[in-house]
Amino acid sequence: MKIKTIFLPYFGATKKIQSSSIGWISLGIAIIAGSTSTPFAKILGTSLSPLTLLLLSESIVLIFTILSFGFLPLIEDLFSVKKKYISALIAVGITNSIVAPLLIFTGLHVADAVNAELFLRSSSFFLFIYAGVFLREKIQRAEVLALLSMFFGISIVAFRGFTGPIAFAPGDLLIIGGAFSYALGSIIFKKKLSKIHPEVVLFSRGLMAITFFLIVAPLIQLPLVEEISTFPIELFGALIGYGFLSRFLYLFSFYESLERMSAHTVSLFLPLISVGSLTFAHFYLGEEIHWYHIAGGLFIIMGSLIIRLSSKHFKGGHLERHMRHGNRHHV
Repeated sequence: MKIKTIFLPYFGATKKIQSSSIGWISLGIAIIAGSTSTPFAKILGTSLSPLTLLLLSESIVLIFTILSFGFLPLIEDLFSVKKKYISALIAVGITNSIVAPLLIFTGLHVADAVNAELFLRSSSFFLFIYAGVFLREKIQRAEVLALLSMFFGISIVAFRGFTGPIAFAPGDLLIIGGAFSYALGSIIFKKKLSKIHPEVVLFSRGLMAITFFLIVAPLIQLPLVEEISTFPIELFGALIGYGFLSRFLYLFSFYESLERMSAHTVSLFLPLISVGSLTFAHFYLGEEIHWYHIAGGLFIIMGSLIIRLSSKHFKGGHLERHMRHGNRHHV
């Protein structure tokens, strides 16, 4: 009995430590893989149209969802969704898998990847504005401080540190519009689809995006065959990197870390993706990182951390559902 008493707790502790270690390793891989997303999307946009990138991006997410949860179970769950949720499912599909990606991929044609990565973080800013306006949720003092921090950070980057003429570049506005659309979809999900499994929503989003492509591509005579046939060989590495690293490996590692660690811990470290993305854009694309990028990024990340530490909406089950739904749209 004495041996069992000593051995079993040790075995349980060892198993817990191993699980925690795998969780931290997975989180580290997710941060590194996620950091490649915006730079890879930026360079692929030089040869692929925004609509083609939309198909590529959403198809990978759809495949990952099917591999993770099974095609037949997802179909069964989708067809069992009540009619009152259909309009909300369609709205989330339009905002998060069609409008937002198209705006972002179009914006990346004329915007720097460094700026784009930071502006994408503004989705959290819009999310809380929506929550106050549409959900009548009371915003606490700490959350107001976080929103001001994020707004100031976005302004520093957008206006180039206030050192020149105050004007938004067209690409920047498109990226911010994409973040605006992502936040709107998240609010619809929270208000109307809180009882639907996030995987079902993501599955329907992917189906809608592919359906949209199949309908629109022939109408605008998208030269898909020409894009594929003339795709530069030197960009195959970026294509594989975007498909495997930025999308599949990021999603796999993110969910693996979420299964083995608290959602709160994972959420606190995910903003490091922006730091990694800026660094990767500098070395891979040769984009310059100015002082206002660093300053603005710090204010944006600080605001994000304050929100996660203080808000009741980013704790427990609320946080995990939000992350499971929201972190699939990392460009």
